[in-house]
Amino acid sequence: MRKILIPVAAILLLTVASCGNSKQKALEESLKALAENTKKEIAKPAPENKSSMDADYLADTKGQWAIDAKASSTYATKIGKEASWSPEQMIGVPNVQKYGDNGNAWASKEQDKGEEWVKLTFEKEVNATEVRIKETYNAGAITKIVLYDNTNKSHVVYQAKSETKKNEMQYLVAKFPKTGYKTKMVKIVLDSKAITGWNEIDAVQLVGE
Repeated sequence: MRKILIPVAAILLLTVASCGNSKQKALEESLKALAENTKKEIAKPAPENKSSMDADYLADTKGQWAIDAKASSTYATKIGKEASWSPEQMIGVPNVQKYGDNGNAWASKEQDKGEEWVKLTFEKEVNATEVRIKETYNAGAITKIVLYDNTNKSHVVYQAKSETKKNEMQYLVAKFPKTGYKTKMVKIVLDSKAITGWNEIDAVQLVGE
């Protein structure tokens, strides 16, 4: 047997109709107040799911965020920081606070196509020890991280099979011995076939001194 639920507002309307003038006015005011409160509750924003790691990495004096970004492809239809899903969305500090498809992150032109890459440039050359990549949608597709020294020679510092698909934001943190060369350029390679859906990246941090 199904339960029949009658909204409180409907009950008040029925009550108003059956009351005298003095009580009717009071009930009408109650009904109006109820409607206002309901409207406020609906308009209240949902709590944000912020990454606790953002604060720690933002405070790291040895870390720097990208100042330029390029990619093998992009879902963006325009160029520049204002274009949703463009490579430029990876420039600067992270600004995606919830897991899911978000125009404030980079996304490739097509999903599940195969190899994709992004290349980030940083302001200072450093002897690097770490690369931190904030993946905000369909994480786990990163298979390789390459650093370039000041002669443009490439050095692979991370290589692995793609991970199991994760339905949450994460930082891929690649730690390695302090490089004997200076670098300010990072290339990240993804296997988009391995992790279905668009694999989105919000920001990249290079750590070193």
